[in-house]
Amino acid sequence: GANPNSALMKGVLLNSADDLGNPGPDFKHGWGEVNAYQAIKILENNQYLNSNISQGGNNTHNITVPSAIIQLNVMVYWHDIEGSVNAAPALVNDIDINLINTNGLTVYPWLLDHTANATALNSNATYGNDHINNMEQITIDNPVSGNYVLSVDGFTIPFGAQEYWVIYQYITEEVELTYPIGGEGFVPGEDELIRWDASNGNTSFTLEYTTNGATWNLITNNVAANLRHYNWTVPNSTTSQAKVRISRNGKIDESNEDFTIVDVPHSVGVNWICPDSIYVSWNSVNGATDYEVSMLGNMYMDSMTTTTATTALVINPN
Repeated sequence: GANPNSALMKGVLLNSADDLGNPGPDFKHGWGEVNAYQAIKILENNQYLNSNISQGGNNTHNITVPSAIIQLNVMVYWHDIEGSVNAAPALVNDIDINLINTNGLTVYPWLLDHTANATALNSNATYGNDHINNMEQITIDNPVSGNYVLSVDGFTIPFGAQEYWVIYQYITEEVELTYPIGGEGFVPGEDELIRWDASNGNTSFTLEYTTNGATWNLITNNVAANLRHYNWTVPNSTTSQAKVRISRNGKIDESNEDFTIVDVPHSVGVNWICPDSIYVSWNSVNGATDYEVSMLGNMYMDSMTTTTATTALVINPN
């Protein structure tokens, strides 16, 4: 019910992005490609908090990691204040973080080598204290479930307390079909882009469809592990019980509800246009239960009538 803080929004988008290129951040792809679906899940699950820190201060925050998590991402982000012109470094408020896992081991954030040569700039990120950027991320693969302690240090905070946001993300091995989810209308022979969300992995995906809710037909069993979409040519069937499902490593998800596969009317003709009426006709569509006739109004296509016939008479169409 309230507009979120812009620092929170930026931190959520960065922390939930799909990694591209080298592991972790890199100078070619930044933090990766925006994953709006994962970003919304972070917000809906309240996987964030904010606080303030002053010079020399230390805050700790507990993050409880559930079971069956294959990757934990924790980011601290803050809107830094403006620096002096040509200051080096440009960063004014420097916050450092580390994460202590359930075994008492300390994990540090990603750290890039910004030395001005191609070899350094193309190298993989390592780990350590970052004194250049106003966002720091810690990634742990296959974390043990339990309590983790995030330590936030005010390394250099020269002008009073600085607000910061903590955003954390739990990634599981589940796959989630995001389109089609049900209620859509597909046309036989047309191409539709099936979409899903999944964690990184090395195993290809399998896609299937059903037209009766009982028998599943193979679309493909070899979608590359790094892809999250597939261009599907809709089969030449007429049904109101269609679904798609995706699977990988025993993890399966399918459309939440049925969607429709049905052709669209062709040979639409206006037989007459009179001051008080318009008569329209079209060819029948196999499997269609009714037809809706719309006409362009001032801005939009306005629904004029619904009929089971293949003709319609629109009276007083204005």
